[in-house]
Amino acid sequence: MKDKLKPLIKEAKKTAQRAIHQHLAVQLKEITSKFGEGSKKLDKKIEKEAKKLARKFAKDIKINKEGLLKDNTVVKAPEAVAPKAEAPAKPAPKKVAVKPAAEPQ
Repeated sequence: MKDKLKPLIKEAKKTAQRAIHQHLAVQLKEITSKFGEGSKKLDKKIEKEAKKLARKFAKDIKINKEGLLKDNTVVKAPEAVAPKAEAPAKPAPKKVAVKPAAEPQ
């Protein structure tokens, strides 16, 4: 029984850790984009720190062992949805002023 339970618990914790990491990263990137321009350096740092935090949170997660045995499947956490990137503003097309043709007098 323990042999079956251990890999299920481990997989459930890994799944939870991935979901937490994705959610944190998406939320932090969204917040930074609201307050200023994002950069590759900042995005890398967000990813790294979100991964660390996700590991810490996943350690403390309590898995319902009885529920895992009944279902015998690991419930996957919903995937985080990346925020929609706003399209850069396109400059308005230049309007060419058309001069009316002068009428012959």
